Amino acid sequence: MPDFENIMKNNELSEVTANFFVLYKDEETWFNGWVSLEPSLEEFISTIRDEIEYSWDLENIDIEDYLIFHIDIEDKNNMKEIKEDQYYQWVMQFEEIFIVVLHKDIKYRIIENIPPVFEWFMGTI
Repeated sequence: MPDFENIMKNNELSEVTANFFVLYKDEETWFNGWVSLEPSLEEFISTIRDEIEYSWDLENIDIEDYLIFHIDIEDKNNMKEIKEDQYYQWVMQFEEIFIVVLHKDIKYRIIENIPPVFEWFMGTI
């Protein structure tokens, strides 16, 4: 008799999620949570835009004002910008994924230099 439980388990799509943090240019307005990583970077950017609009009760936010980063745990917790779908697909393979979305006016790229990001990240690992 077929093992239906095993068959169903193999047919389930595994959802990839990431712990994420969004920081506005004033470096005081932020939110964080968990987000599902969409199949493509373009779809993920759309999801991030929707999250920002919902969380800050805004309409038509210009997502071009934000940069998306991955915290590379293996590289001294440095942030690496996600610009291309190929890199995004590579990030999706990690077991633990930390995404930071920063307003372009924030120039720092090391988490220790951005206190809200540093406190959030240290509290999640």
